[in-house]
Amino acid sequence: MKKPTMTQRLAYYAGRTLPPDLNEWVQYDLVGHGANERYLARFVLPIIPFFCLVLLFPGPMILKIGMIVMMIVPLVVFTVALSYVWRRYRLARHGLDPHLADKPKFSSRERDLYQFRYGHQ
Repeated sequence: MKKPTMTQRLAYYAGRTLPPDLNEWVQYDLVGHGANERYLARFVLPIIPFFCLVLLFPGPMILKIGMIVMMIVPLVVFTVALSYVWRRYRLARHGLDPHLADKPKFSSRERDLYQFRYGHQ
């Protein structure tokens, strides 16, 4: 699988489309193993330094931490809630099938094996 250069990767993170020869990497990035974790990290980590600016405000530390938590929780909730929509959009923009995002996380074989081991229906 061909990987993008650092410049291409930064442009991709900023929302640009990569060349068609990198579609396999784009597909892995959007629906492969760990796609949700990568998506969450890309949206949350760059914003955390701005949240740390709250620590410069005067007042008790518990109030500052509470303000940060009240900003981070909705950010994470909305980021997770919109991940499916965002991944479908990015797949379509790169000329890939948006229904790849609908793929079940576990194969029927893995599900059957789990049910056999643990007896859950």
